[in-house]
Amino acid sequence: MATLAAIFRHPEAHAEAAEAPRVSWDRESDPYQLRPLPSEDVYFYCKKIDNSRVVREADPAARRKCWRAASMSFAAALFIMTLILPDALGMIAGYQIHSLEREQERLVQDRARLELEEAALLSPQRLQEMARDLRLVDPDSAHVVYLNPNGGGALALNAPSK
Repeated sequence: MATLAAIFRHPEAHAEAAEAPRVSWDRESDPYQLRPLPSEDVYFYCKKIDNSRVVREADPAARRKCWRAASMSFAAALFIMTLILPDALGMIAGYQIHSLEREQERLVQDRARLELEEAALLSPQRLQEMARDLRLVDPDSAHVVYLNPNGGGALALNAPSK
């Protein structure tokens, strides 16, 4: 609040107010006049400080402390990672086992489906239908022609023995 009072007052008005006699702030003097703010006479000044020419000295002990803290942090992180590594590897192996089990279930279902398709394709009814479509059925006995029924073991191009 004191800084707000300093903003609204001019230095000339402040000097005149300092020389003026103090007025008692009771109700009878002026009922519409406000009381002074607490710490109204306190002023804060902001002094500009220029540190651009100041050069910081190197501190070798601080450098050592910094490197020591960094190396200890790295060592602690490495130690914690080595403690966590077996659990992480176990979790990864669990995920792999789970995926392999799902793949095995899928392969068993595929095998059952393929065996069913194979049984349907090799069924005797289907084979007879395919043979009929391709005209691979046995001919009637009237259409069968036997060649050389009494051949006696002689083959077609073999000449008789002399």
